[in-house]
Amino acid sequence: MAILRLKEIMTLKGISRDELSSRVEVSPTTISNISSENNLPTIKLLLKIAEALDVDVRELFVSTKGTSITQLEVDEAKELIEKGLGILSGNI
Repeated sequence: MAILRLKEIMTLKGISRDELSSRVEVSPTTISNISSENNLPTIKLLLKIAEALDVDVRELFVSTKGTSITQLEVDEAKELIEKGLGILSGNI
């Protein structure tokens, strides 16, 4: 299940991987890995990406309203959030 709409928003905004990577000060490979969901960004990087794309951070996510998700997907999301919060607080 896709989580992020990064590729879609970059296309809509006409922003290349290289341009976005420059704006948020990460490598183009990092943006590529995030957009293909091989890696997920930290909350801090997600906020920088939203700012660079001039969108609300919520727009970067695929809507789950009206869809059903499995308990495994809920658990994975909780784990990602906790990991992101741990990174922000310096615990990881």
